[in-house]
Amino acid sequence: QAYEFLREHRQLLLEQGFGVLAPLWWDSPAARLGVRLRIDSPESPAVRGAAAGAPAGGTGPAFGLHTLVNYRWQISLGNTALSLEEFEKLAGSRSPLVFIGGQWVEVRPDDIKAAVEFIRGNPGGEIEIGKAMRMAYGADAAVKGVSVVGIDTTGWVSSVLGGTGTSEQQKNFAMPMLGPPEGFVGSLRPYQVKGLSWLAFLDRLGLGTCLADDMGLGKTIQLLAMLLHERSAEAAAQFGNPGPTLLVVPMSVVGNWVRETQRFAPSLRVLVHHGLERLTGQVLRDKASTSDLVITTYALAHRDREDLGAVPWWRVALDEAQNIKNPQAKQTQAVRGIDSLRRIALTGTPVENRLSELWSIMDFLNPGLLGGAQEFRSRFSLPIEKYNDSAKARQLRGLVQPFVLRRLKTDPQVIADLPEKVETKEFCYLTPEQAALYEQTVKGMLGQAESASGIQRRGLILAGLMRLKQICNHPAQYKFGAGAAAEGEEGDAPTAKEAVGLQSVARSGKCTRIVQMLDEVVASNGQALVFTQFRVMGEMLAAMLRHELDKEVLLLHGGTPQKEREDLIARFQKGDGSAPIFVLSLKAGGVGLNLTAANHVFHFDRWWNPAVENQATDRAFRIGQTRTVQVHKFVVAGTLEEKIDQMIESKAGLADNVIGSGESWLTELNLTQLRDVLTLRQDAVEAEVEA
Repeated sequence: QAYEFLREHRQLLLEQGFGVLAPLWWDSPAARLGVRLRIDSPESPAVRGAAAGAPAGGTGPAFGLHTLVNYRWQISLGNTALSLEEFEKLAGSRSPLVFIGGQWVEVRPDDIKAAVEFIRGNPGGEIEIGKAMRMAYGADAAVKGVSVVGIDTTGWVSSVLGGTGTSEQQKNFAMPMLGPPEGFVGSLRPYQVKGLSWLAFLDRLGLGTCLADDMGLGKTIQLLAMLLHERSAEAAAQFGNPGPTLLVVPMSVVGNWVRETQRFAPSLRVLVHHGLERLTGQVLRDKASTSDLVITTYALAHRDREDLGAVPWWRVALDEAQNIKNPQAKQTQAVRGIDSLRRIALTGTPVENRLSELWSIMDFLNPGLLGGAQEFRSRFSLPIEKYNDSAKARQLRGLVQPFVLRRLKTDPQVIADLPEKVETKEFCYLTPEQAALYEQTVKGMLGQAESASGIQRRGLILAGLMRLKQICNHPAQYKFGAGAAAEGEEGDAPTAKEAVGLQSVARSGKCTRIVQMLDEVVASNGQALVFTQFRVMGEMLAAMLRHELDKEVLLLHGGTPQKEREDLIARFQKGDGSAPIFVLSLKAGGVGLNLTAANHVFHFDRWWNPAVENQATDRAFRIGQTRTVQVHKFVVAGTLEEKIDQMIESKAGLADNVIGSGESWLTELNLTQLRDVLTLRQDAVEAEVEA
């Protein structure tokens, strides 16, 4: 009678306008009859040893998605798995509602028939673990007519997927927690130690991994720590000496990777495959084989695919892995075509929300896990994105979750590990256009300074420094000339709209990098302040970011009326995601504002006075801020920006007394010192254009 009421009368009453309260479990997938897949991993000593970190033999990974495991299907009533005999006995009672395992389960005649036929037609046996996962999460065409409600595992598979084995079995195959590796300079936070351990464990099992931590949580150092770990004496004795890792990155972060490696893992032998004088052919193969880390770019992965493909790589790793989100792009196909038994992807973009990107990254890491591109589109993308199919979303999450590690700065455990403010420097390159303008300006400036003295010399140097800073920002700002003066130095010059316009991002290394980083901030529901000392550069940035990110970008400068200032601040502080980026001139927005809705602060160009920069940062880092603030200071490598940054760092303790305000202290340098500060280093220029 209860079943008849719920199944038939309830709907009629609802249609007549009556309110009917049904049990919470009614119409829930967990309260239906279905089938569960049980996977039993082999338990030979060799397998147990490999899973726990003992020698696996050779240089190949211990396992992988093609490893054979034993499987069998079980009928599931709610959360309780039954043998076919147990179920047939229970079904003989012909009760439409069964109370089992502490819950009520609906048993429909059609479900009984389909489940029994499926179990009898699929007796089990051996299967590849990748195919078993696809069956368990309803992604395999072989599973028809029944509802797959879960997966039970034992052995080494339990460590990856979670399982129902005994405590002793779980102990045998538990992921070992590693300590900071020998040779690592600095300290690893607890969540970073977990990330290192997770990367190393799945890598040993031959499973591709995606480290998708939020921006600023240290994806770079976790990968570097893993490279050091596998080169430790203990790991080398167990698994043999590792070969080179090929790291493919956007061109804008090549310098950052080199500097971070030198800082945190100086013992690693690094080869940069980039620039006009990069190695090719046998010379490249010989040099790569004696390196620990070879860094190249996505564009060169396509352009030099034959040379790179000829190297026997131990691993291929991708930074900013969303660069392979288009499977048809030549650089994506080139990266996917590089042979390696081990693969790792790093991305701060939440891949769970971009399904085509997710497929491309996962198919690079674990080919075949999600099926072909068209199959994935019809089975997951369309149902989830177009029809908001929550069941398909759960299936997809179950398939990819074991291979994706994502921590957010808002996670309770991560918050406990983080300081209140994290400062990093972002090193960028000059484009060839910027480099030519830079060298031309330095040559003219030094020639004039040599023959001048006193106030005239100081004026020439300050004007030259201003032009060089404009060039480092964007060539269009420099070419605009006097109208691009810094606010508060030569007055707020009137803006010429034709100079601002929608300038090309690709003409500036800084602009290219900030667009990439802000895209990641917006994708993770963050909010950012972007400071520049130039009004015109602020207007250019606002226009670029609106176009590139398709988001509203707020802009405040010295000419913004008071009422509009208040409206802009209120809109940003609302924090509803409608305007997640606020561009401010340093003079107008660096003091007196409360902008605690921001959890990222970008200093696009440098004031070279730490007190002024800190004051601007404190717009977000102040009382009322509940999140860790990430501070990103942009520096163009090999230019006066890097030289002056180094000088400030070396005088940090005396900054207030020695450096003073603005750039006036630079005018006191002699000609030799000035030439050393201004001369453009060759590696400051990008040697290629991204395809």
